[in-house]
Amino acid sequence: MAAKKPRATLLPVAPPVTEYDPAAIAEAKTHGAVAEDGTVTVQDGTQVRVIGQSTEANADHDAVLEPYARGYLDLVAFLDLTETTLNAPEHTQNELNRLLENLRKNMKEPAVVGDIPALRVRANELRERAKEKIHALEAERAAARAEATRARTEFVESIEQLVATDPQQISWKKAGETMRQMVPTWKQMQSEGVSLDRPTEEALWKRLSAARSTFDRMRKQFFSQLDERHAEAAQIKERLIAQAESMQDSTDWGPTVRAYKDLMSRWREAPRGNRRKDDAQWKRFKAAQDTFFAARNADLHETEAEQKQNLAVKEELLTEAEAIDPSADLEAAKKALRSVQDRWEDAGKVPRADMRRIDARLRAVERAVKDAEQAEWRRTDPRTRARVEGASSQLHSAIASYEEALEKAQAGGDPKKIQEAQAALDARREWLAVIERSARDLG
Repeated sequence: MAAKKPRATLLPVAPPVTEYDPAAIAEAKTHGAVAEDGTVTVQDGTQVRVIGQSTEANADHDAVLEPYARGYLDLVAFLDLTETTLNAPEHTQNELNRLLENLRKNMKEPAVVGDIPALRVRANELRERAKEKIHALEAERAAARAEATRARTEFVESIEQLVATDPQQISWKKAGETMRQMVPTWKQMQSEGVSLDRPTEEALWKRLSAARSTFDRMRKQFFSQLDERHAEAAQIKERLIAQAESMQDSTDWGPTVRAYKDLMSRWREAPRGNRRKDDAQWKRFKAAQDTFFAARNADLHETEAEQKQNLAVKEELLTEAEAIDPSADLEAAKKALRSVQDRWEDAGKVPRADMRRIDARLRAVERAVKDAEQAEWRRTDPRTRARVEGASSQLHSAIASYEEALEKAQAGGDPKKIQEAQAALDARREWLAVIERSARDLG
């Protein structure tokens, strides 16, 4: 009983009236009558209704009708109050229903005298206005219920969409928080929003409950598989760490650098594991690399300093080599070059960036000496001298023959033959000049 809401009381038949209009009382009495036996009746439209009985014999009819007329005016006041109530800006449906109930009870064959049909007409108008307001409230409530149904259906669908997401794409922390807030959010929507019809609400709740069960099952399965993948990733990386640590003290720089590059590629291709475990394993892997590369870099710095000293030595040797003049004394030049070459090899390696430059300068000196040596060999070769002398003798004979041919052509006076003979003679003389220069070069 404590949980039930108190029912609204019926409106009074009329508000308290301290004074009644005598003219209104008189007019109302005209609709009533008192029979000789004291029966009080009222003309209610086309019918005459008995509304009371006077207990006093020979009572004054006007006095007997007085309270019934006042009751009529109380009903008029009741309708005035009802109209005032309907003119208020806001109503609840319960208030309007109670108002209709009061109209029904107070206007059902009222025991009053007066123009009851007029009261009924007015009461019907008020009743229709109340019903219109009730219909408007019902429409508003239906719209609110439809909106609440849409909002809660949308909420349910958002949960179902989350559950339908690929487990690999779900942000499980965020999704878990969403699922934890699911029931409180639903209850808040129930308490703050419009109530839904029971079948709709139960159907939506069943969908939510099914989605939550599916989510819990997915999460359990996902993290079980994730643990397996993390364990596999940890094993793979442990093997890579073991290989990295086994090479960290190596001084075989080139092959070990390549081996570490291969390990790094394999590390990047390895599956990701638990973040904390991954970070710890990476520190161990990197520590092994750092140990090796720190030693390698220290060795490289030492080697670089040594190579710079070697470069300075070779720069001095280049200055000495580029001063060699093979045209002055070939044998002395060859001897000086051999000395430079021997000391060049002993000087050792230079920085890679300078290697091509200084090698090119030494090669230039070597080519100059070699070219001078080849020229000297050609000059002193007996076979070459014999060929030059033979060619010179042949050209002298040919020139004498072409001179005779030219004299004959000139004697004959044929311009064309003169031109041909002259051209042949000039060509042999030029060849002879070349041969004689070669002979002079040969000494």
